[in-house]
Amino acid sequence: MKRIFVAACVLAAGVTAWADTLKLKNGGTLEGVVLRESDAGVVVRLKYATVTIEKSEIESIEKKAEAATPAAKGLRLSRWDACIDSLGARPWAGDLRQIPATVIDKGVLKNVPYMSHKAGNYEFNLYGDPDSPACLEVGVYKDLLKSEDAKKACLDLMVSLLPEAKDQEVVRGLARAQDKKERDGLTFEVTPETAEDAYGGWWISVYDVKALDAARATEEELKRITQDEDEIEKEELLAEAERKLAAKKPDPKELRVLNQPPPRTYQETVYLWKKPQVQQARPVRKQGIRRVYIRGYHRPGGLYSRPGLGGGFRR
Repeated sequence: MKRIFVAACVLAAGVTAWADTLKLKNGGTLEGVVLRESDAGVVVRLKYATVTIEKSEIESIEKKAEAATPAAKGLRLSRWDACIDSLGARPWAGDLRQIPATVIDKGVLKNVPYMSHKAGNYEFNLYGDPDSPACLEVGVYKDLLKSEDAKKACLDLMVSLLPEAKDQEVVRGLARAQDKKERDGLTFEVTPETAEDAYGGWWISVYDVKALDAARATEEELKRITQDEDEIEKEELLAEAERKLAAKKPDPKELRVLNQPPPRTYQETVYLWKKPQVQQARPVRKQGIRRVYIRGYHRPGGLYSRPGLGGGFRR
């Protein structure tokens, strides 16, 4: 069985350092950056992921001044943390949450890992290496399909994620019904909900075709960074057993004798998906087993990996 071990560490150079500490009523502690607070919960940016913690679970929040470090230079698409920060600041993102991202099995996005966030009927997706994205995509579903204000909100978000002024101009000039333009290796596209690959949504996307090819995960990488619903359920059961074990305060020496790793901390288990969350992910195109990307995947050294540094999990 796969065991995920998440390193609670400071973000790498070019990323904002941890700023806030949440103390939970269950005794756990969570370190990250608080993006939004509401009566329903608190959205926290972690390492390559976000989580939403219910207000009823929180004992206290200790906020610190953010120690911002220089942003990464030379990227035409903003890196993951800048994207999530900009998304979290939008007035329409009140119920922002990360959702499982279904593995795409055809087309230009086939086997390209991505992280997905929803806020009501808005959705934002970032494809490829979180630190150097190959594609950014934002769109709307259902009642928002007829809202020009909602589509303008998507356009405004995308503009905020493009560092180059000329790229911003291209996005502003896109026809909202359907359009496609190219500039210096980037493709700028508006896809209507009637398109075969639109999943019923209206989308603005900006992507680099060559970067998408380079971002495609191998079959071995996909095994490491995806899960099906049965595997997610097993992780939930294991985490629950570990919580009970941790409550007994086991002797570390005894655990070593039994070849049993110590129970995971709250900071580690919070990355795990819960089985009901998978229902929020995109459906599979054909009948089959739906696999989703784990929360917190990244690409250190050019290889996709699970959360944590230096190996990340055990069997």
